Amino acid sequence: MQNESMSLPTQRTLVPVTGGSLAVFRYGEGVGDPVLLIHGVTSSNRAFQLFADELIVRGKAVYAVDLRGRGDSNTLPEPFGMAQHAHDMAAVIEFLQLKKPDVIGHSMGGFVAAALHELFPNLVNEIVFVDGGLPLPPPAGVSLEQAMPFIMEYIRKRLLTEYESKEAYREFWRSHPACVDGWELVLNEYADYDLRGIAPHMRPASNLLAVEADIREEYGHELNVRALKGLKKKSLLIKTERGLFNEEHGVYPMAWLEQILPEYPMIKLEYLANYNHYEIMLEQSGAEKVAQIIYGDRL
Repeated sequence: MQNESMSLPTQRTLVPVTGGSLAVFRYGEGVGDPVLLIHGVTSSNRAFQLFADELIVRGKAVYAVDLRGRGDSNTLPEPFGMAQHAHDMAAVIEFLQLKKPDVIGHSMGGFVAAALHELFPNLVNEIVFVDGGLPLPPPAGVSLEQAMPFIMEYIRKRLLTEYESKEAYREFWRSHPACVDGWELVLNEYADYDLRGIAPHMRPASNLLAVEADIREEYGHELNVRALKGLKKKSLLIKTERGLFNEEHGVYPMAWLEQILPEYPMIKLEYLANYNHYEIMLEQSGAEKVAQIIYGDRL
């Protein structure tokens, strides 16, 4: 189902951070309790267009970032990693004078949310992990260093590929296993915003060095583990049934969660059937279900 009324940002703000400026986007008119949205490893603020609509009708003032090395923040230099992202998010909260926003992190954004809560607990209210934020299952039979070339292979190819037109990049996403079941208008904007350069030599915006540095910290990094163990109140983890490529078991297989969740007693698991890792933000009913799980029905 295509959504004709999806939100686009109403305001773009450049926030001073280490090395330059970070792009932050307000959705709606900024009325209500603030919510800060943090996207995934090669994504951008545009991942939250449908979700922003759902939060706005629930009385929230919605802000979404482009993380360091992505989108309109893609020229920001090193350092990367969750600690730096957390400092960037703290700068956003203070610069925009957001009063203890809820922080919702999708995918890698969940790891950033955890680090933010650990390093700046007085700046945030609730944090929510949407299919991310807990350590990923370790590579089977090899070290992380040995596995990284294989983990990065698909991402590297996509980020280094030149696309001759916006339509060519849209077609890449149309054929993606996680998107073939339906194509929302929001995906056109998601793809178009991500593409940078001049035709026919356009590439996705994400900085490959940033992506690789951040992915390394998704596999049991000390800051992440400490942050999750140090949670003082219940925090929601929404797990999807299927993963990044629409595969069964999802990003977090239940066997893995059963193994690690006892280490993090403040994590409350919510299982979301019939959706994959992308559909929960880039598909209308998925975004609506996630918003409903977190905040209940529309006002």
